Amino acid sequence: MIQRLCWLMLLCSQLLCGSALAGALRITPAQTAQNVHAAADVLEDASGQLNLQDLLSGGAAEGFRPAGSALSSFGFTRSAHWYRFTLDNPGNTPQRRLLVLRTPWLDTVHLYTADAQGGFQERLVGDDLPFSARDHLTPAFVLEVSVAPGRHTHYLRVSSRQAFMTPIELWQPEAFAAEQERWAAYYGMFYGILLVMVLYNGLIWLWTREPNYAWYCLYLLAFSAMNASYSGFAFQFFWPDSPTWSNLGHTVFIFIFQVTATLFSMTFLESRTRLPRLHRVLQGFLVLLLACWLGVTWWGNPVAYNAAPVNFIFLGTPLILAAGLAAWWNGYRAARFFVLATMVSLSGALCTALTVSGWLPYTFATFHAAEFGILIDVVLLSLALGDRIKLLRDQHHATQQAMLEQKLHASDMLAQVNADLERTVQERTAELARARDEAERQARTDGLTGVANRRCFEEVAAREVARAQRYQQPLSIILFDIDLFKQVNDLHGHAAGDAVIRTAASVVREAIREVDFVARVGGEEFAILLPGIHQAQAVTTAERLRELIAEREAVHQDLRLRLTASLGVSECRADDPGFGALLHRADQAMYVAKQRGRNRVAVAPDAPGAPDVPEAPAA
Repeated sequence: MIQRLCWLMLLCSQLLCGSALAGALRITPAQTAQNVHAAADVLEDASGQLNLQDLLSGGAAEGFRPAGSALSSFGFTRSAHWYRFTLDNPGNTPQRRLLVLRTPWLDTVHLYTADAQGGFQERLVGDDLPFSARDHLTPAFVLEVSVAPGRHTHYLRVSSRQAFMTPIELWQPEAFAAEQERWAAYYGMFYGILLVMVLYNGLIWLWTREPNYAWYCLYLLAFSAMNASYSGFAFQFFWPDSPTWSNLGHTVFIFIFQVTATLFSMTFLESRTRLPRLHRVLQGFLVLLLACWLGVTWWGNPVAYNAAPVNFIFLGTPLILAAGLAAWWNGYRAARFFVLATMVSLSGALCTALTVSGWLPYTFATFHAAEFGILIDVVLLSLALGDRIKLLRDQHHATQQAMLEQKLHASDMLAQVNADLERTVQERTAELARARDEAERQARTDGLTGVANRRCFEEVAAREVARAQRYQQPLSIILFDIDLFKQVNDLHGHAAGDAVIRTAASVVREAIREVDFVARVGGEEFAILLPGIHQAQAVTTAERLRELIAEREAVHQDLRLRLTASLGVSECRADDPGFGALLHRADQAMYVAKQRGRNRVAVAPDAPGAPDVPEAPAA
């Protein structure tokens, strides 16, 4: 009884000091939501040691000052703050209200409500307690208040190692439930958009393996984790029984968000090659960011630990924006959307950081600016990524076009050097002529004679044999070998042998038709394909070649060397499995010509095992 009288006397002493109060907050059934700050006085407790009796007993209460705004925002501070407000219920029945503190990271909230006996009832909430300790399971701190008829003064003690910001509201329960549904719809839409963008860009990354999409997904995930942490949803849904980690996680996720934002910016802007100086500055910023993270974690000062990542936003925001502007100024077209997205999202994050730090007044727009900014950011950065892909595709197309033009130019030059051979190949294989470039030409041409090599001959012979069999057209082959070529090399050297080979090739090129195809298929061995020619005509052609070769002299320095050749002739058959059979018969005929004295023409037998091999008479 004595204790209650003391509380009553203390309360009366406070009521007598009514001039110090900011004014009573009138409570009527028609008012669904009210801002408590309009009727509150605030006292800073720098030591954090004051209790309610200290305030009610006299001296400390003189420190109360009107709140003076719709929000108390004191930045990062070790101080606790006391709020004193009077609720005036002019009716005859108690009014049920919910006292709501929107800031979800407050460490401790002590509410002292006056009871009917003149004393005070204390209730405690805060994120130093498990989430299940709350009467209302929402990220905001909600305390039920029964406002009795008349005027009653209440006290609120708030402390926070995070940024000190306390929007305090008084709600009718039904109106607050409707308000919570609107908030749930807002955050459901917000996190839904972020999730869709993460999945969408993640699928694009899996398909294209473009690193920008991977970094962008990490950037969105980091922002989502940071937002869920400081909005209280992470504590509510992911670690409700870990208040210590909930308090530490705010700083962790803000640091991770800044790291991923910087790395995404460096990758997207290609700063290593396009902005080498700014790239080094961004690298230095990352090192400083990580060093500060480790430093404040090791130091153990809770205020510095929580203030450091927020203050780094003031440095990182203009730095990333400057990098985007520099890339745009240097002609990087994809940076235009990046700059717009960065200006919106990082400016929103900066605005929220300024609000949390106490530099800007609290409003719904300023506190949630980071969320609004990221929603616009995901749209603009999606456009930026798409524009960058389009730019890379255009550059790739331009490079391919330039390479194609170079190949066509080289092909034209080669055509001028070797017009005869080019025309032959174009007539026989039009598709090969369009694709042939300088490297392929060198791989298919004999460097000594300028005629086709064996690889080219096998490709052309396979096609010609297939065509002749398909359309039942004649095709013959002449295979010849320079007689006694080894003696030329042994007696006069390889240079003289090369002169003999070049002379034989020159004679053949001059004597055959444009549609015929000649190739050097061995050291001193040549093959000639004769499309549209039967064996009898091929024998006549072979005899004329034999005579021309025998008439020509190979000149090497002071030497003039006569040469002869042994020639074998064969015609393609309908049952030949490929050009190998045709070449084999011509080789047999050439072997017979050599056996019969060289410098002559022999014809392949009509069938394997024929008793005799006809031949043209020797000159």
